[in-house]
Amino acid sequence: MKIRDRLSIRLIKNKKITGPTFVIGFQGVGLVGAMAAQHLADHLKCELIGHIESEYLPPIAILDENSVTFPIRVYYNKQYNLVIISSEVPVSGEFAFEMSHDILELIKEFKAKRMFVLEGLVGRNEEEDRTKVYGVPTNEEMKKFLIKNDVKIIKNGAILGVAGSMLLMGVEYGISSCALMAESHVEVPDALAASSILKKLGEMLHIKIDTEELEKKGTLIEKKIKKLLETMKNYKTSEDSKVLYG
Repeated sequence: MKIRDRLSIRLIKNKKITGPTFVIGFQGVGLVGAMAAQHLADHLKCELIGHIESEYLPPIAILDENSVTFPIRVYYNKQYNLVIISSEVPVSGEFAFEMSHDILELIKEFKAKRMFVLEGLVGRNEEEDRTKVYGVPTNEEMKKFLIKNDVKIIKNGAILGVAGSMLLMGVEYGISSCALMAESHVEVPDALAASSILKKLGEMLHIKIDTEELEKKGTLIEKKIKKLLETMKNYKTSEDSKVLYG
């Protein structure tokens, strides 16, 4: 059975959504995309409308404000007509590609106008400027939009993981898309880079986004995510032990 047959995007609330802007943030370099997308959803008080589920995802329930939720969530904000997909768990390369197909199907269903993929960029030196935002557009329309908003275009390189597969699907489906990226620390979650991307996204979409709390909570977020990753590591070790010795 194919991975896509064991993957589903479940919308728990039927919303009449037409022509929204999609914002995608998964774990990647410095966990920038995940932090930025989740902060945006929290700051705008977005409504949780669905989640992505699959047996290929780690079996982890996320505890948030005394409630239990799925690790990959779909939010909606009516005021700005935004759909935000945020993930607190890493996904494998093969699963990321298959999942991107389903996300783009949802984008087509909602007749979305455009898509922004948030991601960290590996810093070239120890003194990287984490306030500078770079972009990777998928078409000329998006390229002009980024240049107009003072986003430096990256001409060469490679984008891995969900961010890369989402951009490829954007090209295949003809969705005007781009990656918004800021240079980030690689070893630790980088709240400052996430903040820079959100500020630029806010300017582009005419949304006032307060990132002060995100920057202040950077250390706490780092501890939370490290603990989550450690839990996942311990779970995998436990499962491997069952296979080897069970």
